[in-house]
Amino acid sequence: MIITIGIVLALFAFLYFSKSNTENPKTELTNKEYRAEGTIFYHEDDYCQIEIVPRENLSELIKQAENISDFSTENGYSDIYVREENKVSLKSKEINKSELESLLVKLGTEKHSEIITGYGSNYRVKSENTIGFGKDYSAVYFDFENDIVKNIWITNLDGLNHENVINVLSEIGKKWNLLMMDWNSSELIDLSNKKMIEKYLK
Repeated sequence: MIITIGIVLALFAFLYFSKSNTENPKTELTNKEYRAEGTIFYHEDDYCQIEIVPRENLSELIKQAENISDFSTENGYSDIYVREENKVSLKSKEINKSELESLLVKLGTEKHSEIITGYGSNYRVKSENTIGFGKDYSAVYFDFENDIVKNIWITNLDGLNHENVINVLSEIGKKWNLLMMDWNSSELIDLSNKKMIEKYLK
């Protein structure tokens, strides 16, 4: 009987310490994530919510925007519509990181390489391989892999010089044949057309 109780107690002790050893690293990691710091922040929900994409996706973008409109009419805000990935990725354009930076610097605003993202008032993680040009919550971001741009997205342009924004976005659009899709308002902007960009910014 005493041996049986001893075995049970030993088993409980083993399970307790095993659980402690597996949970502690997660707790430490979470604390590090909460302490992440940077010089500019974007909410994780804004990632590619206003995105710059290849023109080859034009028909699919229009179709998805219509689907979202229909979905919202039927479901309101009670459900979430999950967008499909673009058939032609921005990465396929093979835009070099330094090429894009040389254009974005014309925005006349700060360049940031310490970017953080997250949600709420406490959760902050570093946005790896990401560059941002802007201030406060007005910025143009891009992420990259092996110096090739993967995504370009925008949080808000109200705080930037609009004349600079129009010229830079137009130059980007013409150079790589790109469009801008604002999924918040379902607006599609031809970046080779300055008047469309100007109208969007009003």
